[in-house]
Amino acid sequence: MVIFLFSINLVYGQSIPNLTVDYGDRYNSLPKLVFNTATIEDYRKAISSNIIVNKTPTVEGKNLLIQTGKGELKFKKYSFSANQGDGFRGWEYKGYLPQLKTHILVSNHVSESLGFSDLVLIDSTNGSQHTIASIGDAAVEIPIPSPNGYFLAYYYNQVYTSNSCFIGVLAVRTGKAPLRIKLSEYNSFETDNWAVEDIRWVDNTTIIIKAYTLKKIDNENSKQFAYYTARLRQENNK
Repeated sequence: MVIFLFSINLVYGQSIPNLTVDYGDRYNSLPKLVFNTATIEDYRKAISSNIIVNKTPTVEGKNLLIQTGKGELKFKKYSFSANQGDGFRGWEYKGYLPQLKTHILVSNHVSESLGFSDLVLIDSTNGSQHTIASIGDAAVEIPIPSPNGYFLAYYYNQVYTSNSCFIGVLAVRTGKAPLRIKLSEYNSFETDNWAVEDIRWVDNTTIIIKAYTLKKIDNENSKQFAYYTARLRQENNK
């Protein structure tokens, strides 16, 4: 995936540093989150996840133009046309994370008539990229920063299996050039008992989940909600 994204940038004459965090061996070697039941009142008291700034990027022809402290970057705008066949389809702009000073984009491509996408954070200060690799076919949901900005929590609900999800937590550290920040895997969790509606932060090291299960009621799927909380776990305290 790193090679794929790097090659896309070269099409536009851009060689951009890219760091990919992955769903795989690294997460498997790290502590798992342990969830306990919570209440709707706990969830309502938690810090809202509404921290995304909606921006409209400049469009020039078939390209999205993203302004950074190191100059302007061009990304092929996503095309919804169904007559393209396999290959790269382009980028979608999802907003701006002011706490991390990053633009949020989704990269889309098609292989053997199946669509795949990954979420990418573009550093607005130097243009570097942080790819959060997809756990399935679609991109993960937009990550939510902790109040102090030291962690990012995100989730992915399984597309083909109801009531199943993955939750990941990334550590945000100060990086060395050419990366201003560096993301690294920290904690994770998987379940086939429920999916995620929303994530919020209780404090700098505790998240709360609004979860749901789909149940058939009068021949229609209905979401049944529940709430769970977990404290981040350090690597030396497995």
